[in-house]
Amino acid sequence: MNSGKTDLYREQQGKNLPSGRKGVKFVYPGVFSERPGVVQPLVLYRGGKAMKRRALIIGLVLVLASILHPDLSFSKPIKILAQFPMSGPVGTLPEFGWGFIDGMSYINGQGGVNGKPITYFLEDMRYSPTVEVANFTRIVAAEKRDEFLMASGYITGGLKPLIEKVNKEEKIPWLDGSYSTEVFGPGGGPSKYPYYYSLGATYGDQMRVLLNWIKEDSQGKGRVGIVYSPTEWGRDPLEVTRAYAQKIGIKLVGEEEYAYTATDATSQVTNLRKARADYVIYHGYSSAPTHTAIFMKTARQYLKKATLLGTHYTTGPYLNLTCGKAADGVVGVSCRPQGDDLTNPMVKMSHEFAEKYKRKDGIKDMFLYMEGLTYALIFHEALSRADKAGQLTREGVKKALDDMIWDYHGVFGGRSFAYKSHTIPMVRTYRCKVEKEIEKAGKKIAVGSWPAISPWINTEIELK
Repeated sequence: MNSGKTDLYREQQGKNLPSGRKGVKFVYPGVFSERPGVVQPLVLYRGGKAMKRRALIIGLVLVLASILHPDLSFSKPIKILAQFPMSGPVGTLPEFGWGFIDGMSYINGQGGVNGKPITYFLEDMRYSPTVEVANFTRIVAAEKRDEFLMASGYITGGLKPLIEKVNKEEKIPWLDGSYSTEVFGPGGGPSKYPYYYSLGATYGDQMRVLLNWIKEDSQGKGRVGIVYSPTEWGRDPLEVTRAYAQKIGIKLVGEEEYAYTATDATSQVTNLRKARADYVIYHGYSSAPTHTAIFMKTARQYLKKATLLGTHYTTGPYLNLTCGKAADGVVGVSCRPQGDDLTNPMVKMSHEFAEKYKRKDGIKDMFLYMEGLTYALIFHEALSRADKAGQLTREGVKKALDDMIWDYHGVFGGRSFAYKSHTIPMVRTYRCKVEKEIEKAGKKIAVGSWPAISPWINTEIELK
């Protein structure tokens, strides 16, 4: 019979089996590789002179393991899937994966889930709904339902085609980097999508926070333009934004669609200038790609007095790297602390992990690394709570998430949140301050900071 690799071995170890073996391959779970965070099946081969001796040794090892660590030896594997946009139209962002891998290495090194290690599948979904859906479909088909307990994705476009499969067929808790108003807002949420969980406040709530800031900053006289991407993400909060602007008496004077493939933003910016916009919200983009730099620099050229604003994925130091001094004065909201705020326990932990796992020199923006770590920590927290309750199943994990009240390692300045709405409803407003511009690798980048200009806001409680 063939002694080739099983799919499980291929996914988990990524190494070739010894060549020249004959006979039937057996896989014994519960023996772990030296690679942190990965369960390595022990592979034996029937036939050969040393089979009896090996079998005796293995038997003794397993008996000893069962005595010393019964949970580790014979418990069912705990498996999860994590997906991040580490390449594609949002840029090259391996830091997501580094943070997640290092977090899982630490977690399993500390005993995993109450003594049971977590096996993880990490995938680059390349900011493609098709890839995200295909990754999940492939893994859920290959893994056992009582072992594969949680999954994650990162974009709104991937959530929608998986609605039936995740929420009705598989009924598996799914964490996501999308903050879709449609999926997680009042029209969606746990009653409609019971297995979807977002790791931030909805884009609609983020826009409402920005509009409140504009109203205060302009004393109610602000004229607001919106630039959005032609994606599910970009269009998601527009309806909420229009309604809320009207409610609080702020004028929306223009909406401009701007593509990821754009090489020029003159048309969008001049249209906003004609509309006399003095605040421009840029939504549905990340800071990394060139189209963001093109827009910001063009806006600075033609809208010299306008304040530029952004939502979560354009709020932070990466904007300084791509946009240079054009980032100065940008106001943004974020669902995480800034990566240079070492007074924050979670930020401090991220820096310590990056140092420990020798990542620091390669990290462009600590937010990206911290985000991967954030996912590892919430996977672990939910699985541990479910296990302690004696319910280490998909339904048990869902109950643990639904009942969770947590401060997330102090990430929100000591404030806790309840996950009953399936969002983490915490937002803070920041403003970029560029101190100088320097040359680095033949490119001008801005050196500066993103100090907070508001406290943390729990949008479920404080956003009116």
